[in-house]
Formats: sequence, structure tokens, C-alpha cells
Amino acid sequence: MVRYQAAILDADFAIKVGTTEVINVIGDLLPQFCEKLYVHRHVFENEILFPPLVKQRLQALIDCGFAEVVDRAAIEQSAGSLSVSVYDNTVEMLRTADAETKMGGKNWGEVVSLALAKALSLPVFLSDEAGAQTLIDDHLNLGDESDDERNIRVVRIRDFVVWMRDNGLSRKQGRVLWIAAGKTRNEFDRIWPPQVSS
Repeated sequence: MVRYQAAILDADFAIKVGTTEVINVIGDLLPQFCEKLYVHRHVFENEILFPPLVKQRLQALIDCGFAEVVDRAAIEQSAGSLSVSVYDNTVEMLRTADAETKMGGKNWGEVVSLALAKALSLPVFLSDEAGAQTLIDDHLNLGDESDDERNIRVVRIRDFVVWMRDNGLSRKQGRVLWIAAGKTRNEFDRIWPPQVSS
């Protein structure tokens, strides 16, 4: 099974996959996806508010040590001043890259999460933002070398379902996740066709 070393979680991904009570994507599947999960403090405290089930499931992962809530102060304490500089510079660059971004408001969770990913060399950003990979490629990644471990890869819900399929996880769980995220059944069947029995 392919398992990533670490990932950072965005609010939209958490809320879309964490709302179903049928399966616990956050508690059961994310620990299979990566060894360590990070959530920026701004995202955890200000963006993942409803439904409460999502926050409860994340809190359970924090309590058991699998997930960690981090911010600039945590970077300074654990990684040092160079990482803080990378974080600060990345926040400023991304804040000015999109005129709609507002400190503490629109797009702020993505900005601080990506800055954290860059500062701590986290390879995966779990987000369902359509334009996130382009933003990352244009401003953060190191050119066309997709296998460069310093690059950040966005894993959208579609990518997560493909990961589930490719790693032999339950199609039924993938479908529940997909529909809970507001995606269409037909699109799911194209990504993960049902087995045809003879």
C-alpha cells in the first residue's frame, strides 16, 4: 500500500469527507493514507466548525498523536528560524498572488496551510480546491519535476478515491465518500468501474 510520510489537511477536504456517519474517512482512512497529519491552527479553530462530527474526529486523531495542530509558533519551536522565514515569505507571496485573499478571511486557510507545507517540507496538501495545484506549481514547486520530494502535490477527493482504488480499499467506502462529498455517481463509476461478474 502506498502511504505518504505526511500531509496537511484543508478545511474543504475535511468537511466534505468527514460529514458521513456511514464511514469515518478521517479516523479510519487518513491514517492509512499518511503517517502523520497536520492541520494549521487557523483551519482547525476558525474553518472546521460545522458539522461538529468533523472536528470531533480530528480531535480523536490529535489525542492519539496521529494528527497535530500547528502554526507559526510551533514551526519556530520545532524547526527553527529558517523554517519560520520560509513560512513568513510563503504567506506573503501567496497572500499577494491572489487579490481575493484576505488575512483571516477568504483563502486564508489555504495560504497558511501551504506556507506550513513549504516550511516543513510536507509533500501532500489534502484539498478539494480546483485551482490549488496551479497556484502551487506557479509559486511554490520547483518546475516540472513532479517526483521532486520538495514539491507539494494537491490530493483532491478524486485523487483520494483513486488512491483507495489503487490500494485495494473498499469500493463501497469510496462511493460513500464520493457521494458524501457531493459528487455524482456516474463520475464515480467512471473513476472506479463496478466489477462485472460473468
